[in-house]
Amino acid sequence: MTGLTRRGFLWAGMAAGAVGLAGCSPAPPRALTLGCGEPGGSYLEFGQLLSAVARETGGVEITALATEGSVENLALLDAGSVELALSLADSAAAATPGDDLVAIGRVYQNYLQCIVRAADGLTSLADLSGRVVSLGAAGSGAAATARRLLDAGDLTSTSTPPVTIERPFRDAVVDLEQGRIDALFWSGGVPTPQIADLADRTPIRVLDTTPVLPKLLRRYPDAYVATTIPAGVYGADTSVPTIGVANLLLTHRDLDDDLARRLVDVLIDDAARLVPPGSLGVQYLTPASLIDTLPVPLHPAAERRYRERYG
Repeated sequence: MTGLTRRGFLWAGMAAGAVGLAGCSPAPPRALTLGCGEPGGSYLEFGQLLSAVARETGGVEITALATEGSVENLALLDAGSVELALSLADSAAAATPGDDLVAIGRVYQNYLQCIVRAADGLTSLADLSGRVVSLGAAGSGAAATARRLLDAGDLTSTSTPPVTIERPFRDAVVDLEQGRIDALFWSGGVPTPQIADLADRTPIRVLDTTPVLPKLLRRYPDAYVATTIPAGVYGADTSVPTIGVANLLLTHRDLDDDLARRLVDVLIDDAARLVPPGSLGVQYLTPASLIDTLPVPLHPAAERRYRERYG
């Protein structure tokens, strides 16, 4: 992490650009820090891919920063500690401060996954009553979404609500395997390698989260969609309905316009190189999905660039 503030960084970048123009030499790559997510998760994996591709083809230096996820990323972005952040759309909507938060694009869709051990006989969200459930890391969007889901399913108002804890993803996977917890929530691409590895050692089941979707949509319009985890993922014989949440690449409105345009070009031109290996059924970087960043507006320069590229 650099010691520069975000405004200091932008001022230095503009000054460097002016010197480059005066000397008729190319401006050096611009440096940005991207708040990503936990090791082993889709956020950090995508951030690392974006960093490599942006440096090679976009002339932008991006440092992919490991964090606990959406909520922490939004706080870092608001504080000026990072210039870019990955976040679930529902977390971004809850944290949007006025019109300063904007998006470069919707980069992919996360799958909300509720994982239990098959041997425990849990088959529905209602079966989580009285069980120990990891919502996700304390700063993660998964934990925020899971709380909404349990509340919408009326599980928090029963006489035996789930015993909820917040555990980092890797720790929660170990806890589930060893029986210290009964379920874990995770929001990411499918298959998630750590969950796939767990399924190879211990039979697991993914619970259908869609029964609460209608109530979630009444409370939080446009934040969630119905989606499906394909058959074969984690050894399942059939597909499993679940809730999808858009994942956004966010920044502040005052991000340099040229940087915003360069990032859009990378997302469009290098889309195939930004998909983590082994991902299935994930909606990545299509023309229609990139611009669908609701409830967060696009950065003005990014919006203009999409219009230039797509018409």
